[in-house]
Amino acid sequence: MRSWLVVGLVGIAIGLPIIVFADQAGSDYLGASSCKKCHPTAFAIWEKSAHQRAHVALPEDRRNDTRCIQCHGSSANLNGGVQCESCHGTGKHYAKRYVMKDKELARIVGLVDVTEKTCRRCHTGSTPSIQPFEWKRLWLLVFHGLEKAKPEPATK
Repeated sequence: MRSWLVVGLVGIAIGLPIIVFADQAGSDYLGASSCKKCHPTAFAIWEKSAHQRAHVALPEDRRNDTRCIQCHGSSANLNGGVQCESCHGTGKHYAKRYVMKDKELARIVGLVDVTEKTCRRCHTGSTPSIQPFEWKRLWLLVFHGLEKAKPEPATK
C-alpha cells in the first residue's frame, strides 16, 4: 500500500509539470484585451504600434498563409497582429493576478522575459524590411513596463 502511494505521488510530481506545459497550446492565448486590465500603459503602447497592425501589412492573399502569420499574426487571433503573448508566451497560466505577483511562479508557468533573441525569432536577416533590424533603437519603440526610466535592452 505504501509503495503505491509513493509511486502515485512521484507520478503526480513528474506528470503535473508536463500537463501544465503541454497545455500551453494555441488555444491558451487570452488576447491583448485580457492584458489591458492590469497593464493599460503597455496596452496603449501596443495599440499604437506596428505590431498591432502587422496582420494588415500583409497582402490580402497572404493573410492566411501560416508562413506569414506565424510572425504577423492574423485577424483571427483575437484582436489581430502581434499580440502580447506573441512575445511573452501564452497567458492562460500566468495571467492570474496572484501568479503575476509572484515573478518566479509566473516564469515557471510560461511568462517569457523578452530579449533581443525573442525579437529575432521574427526579425531575421531574411525578412523583408526597408531598414535592417536594430535592436537597441527599435526596443525603445515597444518598451513598456512599470519603470519610469527606459532600461538598457537585454541581449542574449
